[in-house]
Amino acid sequence: MRKPKLETKREVFKHSAAIQIHNNITLLQRRVWNVLLFNAYNELEREEEHHIALAELVKLVGYDSHDMDYLKEAAKVMMNCIVEWDVLGKDGSPEWGATPLLAQAEIKRGILTYAYSPALRRRLHNPSIYARLDLNLQKQFDSKYSLALWELCADYLGASRDYGETSFIPLEDYRKLMGIKDGGYPKFKEFNRCAVKEPVAELNRVSDFQVVAEYQRHGRKVTALKLKMRRVAMLPEPTNGQRNLFPPLEDTPVLVQELKDAGLAASDAWEIWQQGFDFVEKAARPTDPGEAADVAFMQYIREKVHLLKRRLAAGKVENSTGFLLKAIKKNYANPEYVQEQKREVVAAAEKARKEQDKQVKRLEAQKTEIEEARDRELDDIYGQIALESPDILEAAVPDMLAEQHILRELYKRGQSALENYQTSSLFKVFFNPYLERHAPERLQAVRRRYAPEIAAIEGKIAALQAL
Repeated sequence: MRKPKLETKREVFKHSAAIQIHNNITLLQRRVWNVLLFNAYNELEREEEHHIALAELVKLVGYDSHDMDYLKEAAKVMMNCIVEWDVLGKDGSPEWGATPLLAQAEIKRGILTYAYSPALRRRLHNPSIYARLDLNLQKQFDSKYSLALWELCADYLGASRDYGETSFIPLEDYRKLMGIKDGGYPKFKEFNRCAVKEPVAELNRVSDFQVVAEYQRHGRKVTALKLKMRRVAMLPEPTNGQRNLFPPLEDTPVLVQELKDAGLAASDAWEIWQQGFDFVEKAARPTDPGEAADVAFMQYIREKVHLLKRRLAAGKVENSTGFLLKAIKKNYANPEYVQEQKREVVAAAEKARKEQDKQVKRLEAQKTEIEEARDRELDDIYGQIALESPDILEAAVPDMLAEQHILRELYKRGQSALENYQTSSLFKVFFNPYLERHAPERLQAVRRRYAPEIAAIEGKIAALQAL
């Protein structure tokens, strides 16, 4: 038997700006636009106008009608459809922009000539933020919502990753991405069925993606959703054949890795990561995991892994994989984990306190070292002033001896005031204020030089002690 002939794989590189748009075009129009971009891509930098035969366009789009008026209408719609890019802020840029999908279109002798605006051309040919889209695969989608979701997932996965997730998308932004008009699907149940569940189901059926929607709630109201996706199988390619269904990844999610380390198969670990709390039986599911559902689910999984390890240590588990899957699905209780967590929190707090004390002591030692260096420099300057102006010391002796009884006993009258000053640290303490009044600017300059460094260390000590 002859093998069926495989279609040549055609991929278009589509910039994120052209994926994350207000999707106010039909399914066929979006297919047409992708084919036009595929046709023009290699010429974007050097050509302003691009050309494609209508017969080729129809073939690549998968349009099974001879009604060319529809293609003309599609071109006009795209000229009036405004691309407003960075709806989700994926590239982190604060720049906003808007332009028509097509700047012009003309059909003559069966050839469509078209052009993009300069702003859109620059973005369409920027290879730093793009998704690779299979034109053959896009023909399989029956819903414009499914096609838009597929492009969005491809955008977040990129060419080299096999799993990913969007950030939480506010429902208002998601409506824009799907092209739902104001007032469309006013009830969440209808919106969820038509614009989320059914497109996700078609995407999972048609493409090599497995996608799950996760919802964020404020109280009982759903306010945003995220898409968690992974490639479950890659389409065969002539160069490398069929890829591993669950290849090892350097950036595997922590939850998946911990489940695999606990003994689960990769397929089970990925499914649990993707399903989240939906993997847990509804009756056993935690009632309110809070807005940080990912963090709560990570704790939930670690609790079950902890339970497995305890049971294994006690010799009470024969099938560790089966036990862990049941523990997760049925939410087996593990009160010891809570107690252990509390002990770990206390131990961590004590460890942090000791480390904080060490840091404070290190900073105080640094401060002392700096202050000692400052004081040595000040002593040198006091000594220089005393040598330069010994008469200041002689003039200060009568007042100083009259006020300080202990100095009268220690002062050696057979020596000069300077000699007494140089041989006694105690005399320096009492003489220095007289010397400073004679040349205050020299001493203050030293103190000002050291002050910022000392103040910075004092600030760090105060911040640590305030924790």
